[in-house]
Amino acid sequence: MDARMARGIEGNYVEERSSEALYLTLARIDDHPDRGKVLERLAALEHEHAEIWAGLLKGAGVPLPHPRHFLKHRIFGGLARTFGVGVVLAAVHKEEADGIAKYLSQMREWTDPKVQEAFLRILPDEVSHEMDTLDEARHAAEEGGSLRSAVLGANDGLGSMLALTAGVAAATASDLAVLIAGSAALVAGAVSMAASNYVSVKAEQEVYAGVRHREVQGISVDRPAKEALLRRAYEKRGFTPEEAERLVARLSGKEEEFTRALLAERHGIAESSFEDPVRLGAITGGAFFAAGLVPLLPFFVIGGTPAVLLAVAASGIALFFSGVFRSLSTLSSLLRGGLEMLAVGLGSAGLTYTIGLVIGGFLH
Repeated sequence: MDARMARGIEGNYVEERSSEALYLTLARIDDHPDRGKVLERLAALEHEHAEIWAGLLKGAGVPLPHPRHFLKHRIFGGLARTFGVGVVLAAVHKEEADGIAKYLSQMREWTDPKVQEAFLRILPDEVSHEMDTLDEARHAAEEGGSLRSAVLGANDGLGSMLALTAGVAAATASDLAVLIAGSAALVAGAVSMAASNYVSVKAEQEVYAGVRHREVQGISVDRPAKEALLRRAYEKRGFTPEEAERLVARLSGKEEEFTRALLAERHGIAESSFEDPVRLGAITGGAFFAAGLVPLLPFFVIGGTPAVLLAVAASGIALFFSGVFRSLSTLSSLLRGGLEMLAVGLGSAGLTYTIGLVIGGFLH
């Protein structure tokens, strides 16, 4: 075993141990018992994989590296403790998919027979991991209306209130003016966000219910015509007529699945969220209010330039972690997501502060 391969296998061992620790953490804090059992099983398989790499290292006389918990896995664990395991499952799935790609690349490069045998033992499990985490991530996304509403409100509250606070502070140099304008904007923004999300969710549900009702009526009047429409839709997607026929025949015996397939193929809509729009609106408004308090609170406590600096610092930290949180759903780099959100928020605040200075100069 050459030195380069040994370093690669050491990296594989450490990563499998870190993944094992992550899955155990998620299983321990998950409030979904069935999902917790899946995560425990994944942790056990990661442990087996680490032992396979450890055996290769020991056989080559290479000492085992000290296990460590990767920073990204610590972040996943911290976010899961705070917001729930479902929040991080999409990112965990991406980790599994990336791991498969890495192992396939190593398998092509490392021709040692014992290492090849290790890959043949590990890769089927990794593919199974990828499928399991994808299923769990999809289920979590279907239940994530409350979380999406909270993220929407918090992001808007942080960015808009920091920009407003900076602009008014620059224009007036008056803590009272900042507090009056900020408090009014905070309440108005929270109410507006709550109302907007309520109307949006309710409209989405009404559209889905209306389209679904028409399809159900159509099925009851002329089912063969609906089956023919679905067959043609599948053929346009690349299925042969025989394959389309078999798919429709299988779905036709299951009324709910048949209706959902028609909605997806003919109208391009998945099942709407049936969470209470009043509740989701309240979550959005509450999140806007809570996040919007961050840049405003220093003016209640200290005032003046120190309040501006503290507001920028506190909001900057919150913006960074808001970007990290957003990256879990977009599956982009956590660091890049945090820095992008920080740049956008502080850039907006800098612009409004500059405009405030200009307006304040004219006023004074």
